[in-house]
Amino acid sequence: MDLGIIGGADGPTTIFVSGSPAGLVLMLLLAAALAGGAALLFRRKHKK
Repeated sequence: MDLGIIGGADGPTTIFVSGSPAGLVLMLLLAAALAGGAALLFRRKHKK
């Protein structure tokens, strides 16, 4: 997957993403699962 950012001081910034979106979706799901697991561990540790 390729990511390109084009912007300047006088115009809006544009982000171009090329490639299959499946990799991006999988990375987002993995990040959400890791964040959820960390939250559960944090809550368990502080309940004691």
